[in-house]
Amino acid sequence: MLAMQIEALAPGLRVVGLLGGVGAGKSTAAAALVVALRGASAERQESRPKAALLDADAEVGRLLADPEFAPRVETAVGAGLRDPSGRIDRAALGRKIFADPQAKVRLEGLLHPEVRRVLHQRMHALEASGRPAWAILDAPLLLENGLDSICDFLIFVEAPGPLRAARATARHGWTEADWRAREAAQAPLERKRAAAGAILANVDGVENLQAQARDLLPTLLRLPPQTLRERWPVWHQAPTRPER
Repeated sequence: MLAMQIEALAPGLRVVGLLGGVGAGKSTAAAALVVALRGASAERQESRPKAALLDADAEVGRLLADPEFAPRVETAVGAGLRDPSGRIDRAALGRKIFADPQAKVRLEGLLHPEVRRVLHQRMHALEASGRPAWAILDAPLLLENGLDSICDFLIFVEAPGPLRAARATARHGWTEADWRAREAAQAPLERKRAAAGAILANVDGVENLQAQARDLLPTLLRLPPQTLRERWPVWHQAPTRPER
């Protein structure tokens, strides 16, 4: 049945957005979804699903690692944020913007348009492949920035608070207070969970997560394509968030 569904896939773009708390493992879940979609085979090359992970935080990381971008950050936020190599120290930047809400607003005004441009370009490339294509979108502020409006389907990545705190503090070197502050700066978990059409539980390791992703394949393959022009006409304008 699944093989017949894959052979009948129409070319075009689908976008799946990931939601979850800080440290839920959205990037790991997104990667599992990409693997599942790419593993869905079809006899005809043109019917084989094409899938890509679009990681907004990774794009931010690339910008902040660029020494030529650092002066723009310091103009927006303040001096004294560079490491010995001349790149922005993300830990120092994080402390600065969470202590100064206006600095946070200025930084987002600098970073968000750059990230939107890259995401739009990558979606355009997927659409231009001429194959059935899925963009798996991992953006920390998906709801807050209205990017949920370009998604055909939303998935909530579930993990208990203590596990999320442990992951986040180990990965970023934060204190638990740092994690709580970042969690409080995002949309409430209840709102994210309510917006989602499916839940992936990220508590039992990557293999279990990959199995759940494979179970979601029939749902993802049924998503009809929609053009990028219809869902997000102009990259430098944030999509308008619909009522959900």
